[in-house]
Amino acid sequence: MQYLISALYFIGVLSVLVIAHEWGHFIAARLCGMRVDDFSLFFGKRLIRLGVRNGTEYNIRSIPLGGFVKIAGMEADDISNGVPIRAAIASRKMKKKSLIGLDAKALEYIDPEKISAKTYDAVYASINDEGRLTKEGIEELKLLALSASTTEEEQKYLEAVLDTVNFTPDPSLYNQKPLWQRAIVIFAGPFMSLLFGYLLFCGMGVTTGLPTAVDNTIQQVVKGKPAEKAGLKAGDRIVAVNGVQIADGEQLIDLIHKSVQKTPLNILVQRDSQQIPFSIMPYIDTQNGKKVGLLGFAPGARWKRYSLAESFAKGNRIFVMQVAGIAQVFSKPKEIKDNMGGPIAIAGIIHEEGRQGFNHILLTGAMLSLSLGVLNLIPIPILDGGHLLLLAIEGVRRRKLSSNEVYVAQMFGLSVIGMLFVFVMFNDLSRLWKH
Repeated sequence: MQYLISALYFIGVLSVLVIAHEWGHFIAARLCGMRVDDFSLFFGKRLIRLGVRNGTEYNIRSIPLGGFVKIAGMEADDISNGVPIRAAIASRKMKKKSLIGLDAKALEYIDPEKISAKTYDAVYASINDEGRLTKEGIEELKLLALSASTTEEEQKYLEAVLDTVNFTPDPSLYNQKPLWQRAIVIFAGPFMSLLFGYLLFCGMGVTTGLPTAVDNTIQQVVKGKPAEKAGLKAGDRIVAVNGVQIADGEQLIDLIHKSVQKTPLNILVQRDSQQIPFSIMPYIDTQNGKKVGLLGFAPGARWKRYSLAESFAKGNRIFVMQVAGIAQVFSKPKEIKDNMGGPIAIAGIIHEEGRQGFNHILLTGAMLSLSLGVLNLIPIPILDGGHLLLLAIEGVRRRKLSSNEVYVAQMFGLSVIGMLFVFVMFNDLSRLWKH
């Protein structure tokens, strides 16, 4: 039963966090006058169509994770050219696309098999790096369309291509908006994730309460560290260390930190109705320039409710501390490996936190929301930070990137994200295997 509850928590937490993130993009796009075609809860095939409001279709889809918002004009071709429909006709032999925006209805009446490679090559040679017809190309295609050797099918195709000259982009498309508005729409997603996490912290202060002073219970054990290897588990309460009775978490941490000699600690643990002795050798680390002993577990905390003003003050401190901690991880390669986790790791954390109560789920959700906001600002194409990087390049050189340039950037981003995904999954599975 607990696993079913944990699965529901997992789906619910990730979905809420992603929807909050996408809502940031959505509201910013609307405020900037952009057309939003779709706002969906979950991914995959549409299960329920909730309705259409102000041109936006709201759906519930089949794969119960996250969600997305589809802003018109954000496809790779559209971003650089402002063309909503790209050419679907390509020479299968030459494997070339005529990168010209064509009318969808015109394409319905054209058989790609009846277009010669010579005609495809002529179209391909008539467009510039930005995917638009050149003046010389227009004249060449007009002459080709009038040629006696050109078939009726090819004439239709050439007319559709030439008709793109009269194309007027929709002013509500993302690609037609000023650079600063596009940057705001992209940044709004990570910003909303950070704001949502912050507001969760503040809201918890006046409702469920927030963790305050640490106590002598174990909230989480770190994989591969002495505590985990010895058999300590989340929920254990440490009642004595080397015969010294433990009253609170601060006393516990102080005793462990002072254990810098190569001698094991004799720890007495209360687990359910029994007391279990352990002998654990601490490992040595450096904190603030000082050597300390560590066992590799996160202590629990006492929870306390605050007034509204105190909750915001507490939320400010936790927000700054958490964001600084996430950023600091990236400065230490070893910590990236130890702290980076994917769906499996997140599911494990949510499972452990769910056993301790809904307030722990809320706290985990708030911290994950901050992580989502920070990680999305990494300048890798595909992520929001990558989109901002491409916009910055556009601003510096004062012209939009071509379709090919956007594709190359996105393929690079996909490669990096793919490698990160493999690394994260390997990390998660390695932890499971060791466990």
